[in-house]
Amino acid sequence: MSVLSIPITKGKANIEIETGDLPDDVYQEALLQGLKVLLNRGASKITKETYPDAAELVAAAMAKANEQVELVKTSKIKFTGASKSTKKESGAVMTEARRLAKNVVKDAIKANGGKISHYEARDITAAANELLKADASLIEQAKANLEALEAKPTAVDIKSLISVSAKKVAQADAKKAKAKADAPLSAKQAGKVKPRVKPAAGATPQA
Repeated sequence: MSVLSIPITKGKANIEIETGDLPDDVYQEALLQGLKVLLNRGASKITKETYPDAAELVAAAMAKANEQVELVKTSKIKFTGASKSTKKESGAVMTEARRLAKNVVKDAIKANGGKISHYEARDITAAANELLKADASLIEQAKANLEALEAKPTAVDIKSLISVSAKKVAQADAKKAKAKADAPLSAKQAGKVKPRVKPAAGATPQA
């Protein structure tokens, strides 16, 4: 989940909402209301004056809504409160940039003698989001990191880097054998009669 900064119009400020804290029914309603706004964008000029015929007005409104659907699916909508440095970046870049920003926040907490465990994860995320708005260099660093990752060869000859430990293999085998030996007998196994051992040649049968 993520932290959203919701503008309060008359309050002239924002309130941070952690989407993971929302009950499912509230989340669904928020999503419905949000998509309702997005899909109705650009319809202000579709009026009875411009489309006197009712059928044409409905057709024009639905055509515009379908255009908005495509914009929503391709992240080409206008983002509320998005800065110039973040609104056009891909999801992969923003994910990496947010990871970098979180690390900066955590390092700052440690530098001030604090402990990461004393802070809510959503508060760290919110601080990272604010940092991204203020420091565009994190976006550039994220791009560089992803480009460097793509430039690395995908195939790795693991045998040339590390060898199997005979000691670890023996320990694993011994652990597996012990677990098998200590395992309780199943009802089927417990009910089996132990097979008779055929006496060796020349041995005297027991009475």
